[in-house]
Formats: sequence, C-alpha cells, structure tokens
Amino acid sequence: METKLKVKLISHTMNPELVIATAGKLCYSPSNIDDLMEKQTDESIERFVNMITSIGHGSVLEHTSFTFGIEGVSRSLTHQLVRHRIASYSQQSQRYVKETQFEYVIPQDIKNNKVLEESYKKHMEDSQKLYDEIVDKLIYDYVYNEEVYGKVVDIQLKKCKISKEEFISWKEENKFADKFVESLRNSYKRLCSTLEKKAIENARYIFPNACETKIICTMNLRSLINFCHHRCCRRAQEEINQLAWTMVEEIEKVSPLLAKSLGASCQFGPCPEGDMCCMMPYEKKNK
Repeated sequence: METKLKVKLISHTMNPELVIATAGKLCYSPSNIDDLMEKQTDESIERFVNMITSIGHGSVLEHTSFTFGIEGVSRSLTHQLVRHRIASYSQQSQRYVKETQFEYVIPQDIKNNKVLEESYKKHMEDSQKLYDEIVDKLIYDYVYNEEVYGKVVDIQLKKCKISKEEFISWKEENKFADKFVESLRNSYKRLCSTLEKKAIENARYIFPNACETKIICTMNLRSLINFCHHRCCRRAQEEINQLAWTMVEEIEKVSPLLAKSLGASCQFGPCPEGDMCCMMPYEKKNK
C-alpha cells in the first residue's frame, strides 16, 4: 500500500528567538542574564538574530532545538537522514514490529510510467508474501528442528513455565496443521510471540528500501540549517528534498524569523556544488 509523507513539529525550545538573542548578547555584554532578558524587545531580538545568523555565530544557535515526528518515508530516506549526525533519532524497529502489511514509497519518476508502477507494486506485494512465508516457516523450524533450535525452545519453555512433556504432545498433534502458527498462538501465546520476534528479525532482510518507516528527529537550529542547506537543494533526492522543505514549513508556523535562516545553500550565497550545480538557483532570502 502506497504511503504519503507526514511531518509534524511535536516540540521545540520555548521562546527560541529570545534564547538565541540572550545567549548571543551574553558573549558581548558585561550584563547579567536577567538584565539581558528584561531589556530585550521584539525589534532588538529580530535585529540580533538576523545578525547572528548572517555572521555565522553558529554555537549560539545550538541552544534551540526542534523535534519532528516523521511518517510515510522510506528506509532509503532515513539512511540519508541519519548521516546528519548532530541530531537525535528514534526509528520504528523492524526487529520488534511485525510488518503485517507494509506500506511503501513510490518515487515520482516510477509513477510517471504506469507499466513500471504496476510492476513496482507487484514487487512490493510479493515481498510481503515472502516475508509472511519466511516468518511462519521459521517459527515452524524453531519448534520442530530440534537439532538446530532445541536449546532455544527449551529455554523459552522454562521462561514461559510450560511443561516440556505437555509441549511435546502438542507438537505431535499439530505437526501437520494447516495453520500451525495460529494453533501455536492459540495454545501458547507467549511462546509464539517470542519465537515470532526471532523470526521477524531474520525475515526483515527481504524488505526493500521503499518500505515505509516512522522516525522522530531532534535537531538544534545550527544542525537544521546545515541539513536544509544540503537537502533543500534541487540536487537532493526528491523524497528527502520534500521532507526538508516540509520541515521548513513547520518551523515557519512557530518562528518565521528563524525560518528565514532555513533553505538551500544557493539562497544565502554562491552554490557550493561547483560544476555539479543544477543551474536553477532558488530566490535569495533577505534578512
């Protein structure tokens, strides 16, 4: 099932502009912090924040942070996102969360070709079927391949306080059951859940990069500026480019002043890409 990008700013530093202006002025003033905060006006804060961002006094910007809830993105995107290392990430695990019907991202270029799009969707459906098949067959193997997995199951039987003799009897009765995993879950729910977790951490290897994931990301403003300079650029891959601009839109809702510092590199100076420049610069941002 195709998914769509969803981004929500779920938390941010209170009064971020005031925090930045206070931290910045402290560096250049003999005043105490209370006096610095009391003397500031909206106009003085705006002037100082604009000055700080224009001269690149980046350490001051690190005192503010923004936390985004991100859904409907591919594993391909998050592989790129986590390369921005001065940030914090919490991502939905494929080891512990079973993909009963995984969603996926379709690149626009593939959508533009209907034949490719249909083949792409079929591949996603086939991946889900194979995943389900692997999970069920691995659980069966864990129970019945005693030579390889006997100790694994014995340990779980002890943890779940299940009589080994009772379980052996159940195994003989259900060895050829059409819905073996369902029977195991009905009779030994905790044991089945434990074995399923072991199975899905192996089955997940067959999932494509297109597989949808969810991630919570926290960046300070300095890191966010760096992220946007790279990913708002037209040369960034389409999916992460869309994410970057959506994050900018979220910041604009809470701080239009700080959002002025976010965008592609070409909006604040010459393109750093050299010969690889897209030759389609964005409009410059005025501060």
